[in-house]
This record gives sequence, structure tokens and C-alpha cells, in this order.
Amino acid sequence: MYITKYKSIILIILLITIGLFAYSQKNVPVRKEPRHIPEFSNKYIRVINAQIKDGDTSLFHVHSIPSAFVFLTDVNYDNQILDKPWETLSSQKGHAWYTGYENGEATHRVAVGKKQRLHAYDVEILSRFSKDNDKSWNKLPYDTLFISTRCIAYKVELNKNNPLINFVGRGPMVAVLVSGANITIEQPHSITTIGVEGFGYIKPVQKCSIEMRDGDISDVVLFEIR
Repeated sequence: MYITKYKSIILIILLITIGLFAYSQKNVPVRKEPRHIPEFSNKYIRVINAQIKDGDTSLFHVHSIPSAFVFLTDVNYDNQILDKPWETLSSQKGHAWYTGYENGEATHRVAVGKKQRLHAYDVEILSRFSKDNDKSWNKLPYDTLFISTRCIAYKVELNKNNPLINFVGRGPMVAVLVSGANITIEQPHSITTIGVEGFGYIKPVQKCSIEMRDGDISDVVLFEIR
């Protein structure tokens, strides 16, 4: 009788432990998920570098802050929203989108197959740059991937005929090199070279140039905070 009661207590403790572990999985903020690495932050943004590869599965993690995303790989992957079944989706290199989470936070986890890799950036928008309605604001003259009240995304192709772009007086930006030759971001007192699948931060208002100095083509996604 004593042994049976002892085993029952152990079983209860084990179930509670498993339950607590499962519950904790549901509440990991995206910035604390081990495969989602915060690489840059200031008062406007936090850039999270997400890579899941070689048969791995992320923890359940929570997105709650308005965010701009971009995929950097072409790959099929499995996605599970909390309390829903797995579904197979695909990432497309250069695809960018915005989610404001106006209807509440989202919790999910992601898995990839063996020898596969999913790479994406999550740019969390922590604060607006302009507090007014920006009636005089105009977007830059590049292909637009999306426009939201918090952020706008541009697709820029640099090539041998057009290797350089310049702008000034804009909101803070994140430049992501999706594919192609390295690019150089030049601002006052700052020159940064970005390789493929890398990113660079562009300070607000200041003059900035983005240049492909060698190579045939560079595909860049620009996120501008509004």
C-alpha cells in the first residue's frame, strides 16, 4: 500500500512538472527563444535574427510587438499555432510583410527538415519616429512591398547601371541584403559593409548612401520606421 501511494505521488509530481514545462513553452517571448537572437536595439526598433535548421524545432514563442519581417531563404517548413495542428508552409526569399498584432499576441513554433534552413529577420517596432499624421510625408521612389502606419518596406535592386542610391531626412531604417554582392552603407562618421543575409541600421534624418561597389546585382529590402 505504501509503495503504491509513493508511486502515485511520484506520478503526480511528474505530471505537474511536465505541465509546468509545457506551460512555460507557451509563454517564451520571441526575443528569448534560443533560435531568435536579438542583434540590435534602440528606442525605435529591435532586430531579431531567426534561424532554424537541420531538423530543428523552435520553442513555442510569443509575438506581441508590431513587427516587420523578411524571409532570406526558400524552404518548406512546418508551423504550429498554439492549440492548433501543424501545417506546412513555405518561405520565399525576399518576401516581406508587416503584422501589428492589433487583435492580440500570436504564439507558434516552427520546424524544418534535415539539411534545411529557414532564415528571417523580425524587426520589432518599439516606438514611432513621427508622432503626427505625416500629411506631407511621401514614400521613397522604390518598389513598395507594404505600407503600414508604423513601417514601410521597399525593394531596391542595385546593379551595374544603377549601383547607388541616396536619401536624406527619412525615418530610421533597417537595410537587409537579401542576395547578391556586398553593399556599403555610408552615413556621416559611419561606413558599414553588409554581406548577403546581413543587415545594417540607418540613423534617422541624416544623409545616407547605399552602394554596390563590386558585382553584378544586389537585392535589398529597406524597412523605414514611420
